[in-house]
Amino acid sequence: MHAHLTHSETPRTAAAVDPRQNDMHPGRGVIVMPAHDVIARRAYYIYVKSGCKQGQCKQNWHQAETELQAADHRR
Repeated sequence: MHAHLTHSETPRTAAAVDPRQNDMHPGRGVIVMPAHDVIARRAYYIYVKSGCKQGQCKQNWHQAETELQAADHRR
C-alpha cells in the first residue's frame, strides 16, 4: 500500500549526487523549497502579525513560502 502525500508532505531529501554531475542542482534554476515546519512557523507569524484574521491560511502559507524562497535566493 502506498502512502498518500499532500503537497506539504512531499519528501525534501534527495539521493546524494555530485552537483557537477547533476543538471538539476540548485544554482541552475531549481527552486529549493524550505522545510514544512519552517514555512508553518513563518505562516503563523504572518497570521499573528495581521491580527489573527481567520480564513487567510492559504494566503499566509503562500506568502510565507514566497518570503522564505526570496530570503534563500538572496544568500
